[in-house]
Amino acid sequence: MKSAPLLLLAVSAASWLVQADGGGDALGNPPPDFDRQAALDHYSSMSRELLRSAMIAAGFDGEDLEPDSDAYLDFASLALTGEKRRLLGIREALREKQEGTCSTDDPTCGDPASGRPVAKTKMGEFEKFLTPDLEAGYADIIKFEDDGKVVHDYAARVGLPEHFVPTLRKYAEDMGLWKIMKTMLYEDPLEPGGARWFNQFHSPYQTTDDPAQLRNFTWNVERPAKKWKSDMHWFNTADELSHEDSLRALARGGFDSVLQGIGKRFGLETLHVDSFGFVAVTNCQRGFLHTDWEDVGGGAFNFLVGIYSPEDSGPE
Repeated sequence: MKSAPLLLLAVSAASWLVQADGGGDALGNPPPDFDRQAALDHYSSMSRELLRSAMIAAGFDGEDLEPDSDAYLDFASLALTGEKRRLLGIREALREKQEGTCSTDDPTCGDPASGRPVAKTKMGEFEKFLTPDLEAGYADIIKFEDDGKVVHDYAARVGLPEHFVPTLRKYAEDMGLWKIMKTMLYEDPLEPGGARWFNQFHSPYQTTDDPAQLRNFTWNVERPAKKWKSDMHWFNTADELSHEDSLRALARGGFDSVLQGIGKRFGLETLHVDSFGFVAVTNCQRGFLHTDWEDVGGGAFNFLVGIYSPEDSGPE
């Protein structure tokens, strides 16, 4: 996934705003003859061209570049949301600087150029993060490898119990889901935007062999739209019984310690698992930039962990 186009849009737009105020006074007030509407019209025009250039740089082409396409609207929404957060971060940094509330442990606090809460702007295609070994249940904010600066206030790594991944994989295998995932990726994939339901699953944790007492669990599989440019399939619990049983698998894998670590790091007293599933993919032409959670203040998040990946595989 390329992060540069989104950041390019934010930086370029900010540069134009600074240039527009160049004729004002030291306090940043515009000159007397400043035509606000003309400036906004010009900014709107330039933004459209900049957005199109950013999408081309990200690998979009053809119909995706049309203003009424899903790809264009999704990318524009993500870019504007990112720009809004960056500007709010600058405003907060200025406020902290004026009020003298900066922490001496935070080198970005009070620095408008940092655009908090994102501490650093990175333009590389794949930036490397520090990946220190973490004890099970310990959560640590993700930092860049080259200088140790924070990637984002709400991005963290968590140490896992040794038996966590083997437990989840065995759960999928014993239930028969693992075989279905491989079959659908290699032999019987869904069409983009398609979905299917399976209700023949039985929990490997059930102790009875009596068919009359076995409970059936329902899972669904979805494949995202063509704009994702991949063969990704999502396999999710689709009823209350399957969800509750998946919580048993997480508990057996020691996930309680993971939740405790996350809660301690982010100051969250109560946590619950909203949904559970597996993501399977073998090929991805390009990443699709999107946001699952917005304006939640770190109160909701995705927890992702690799279950299986072939040796020497690329970053699909």
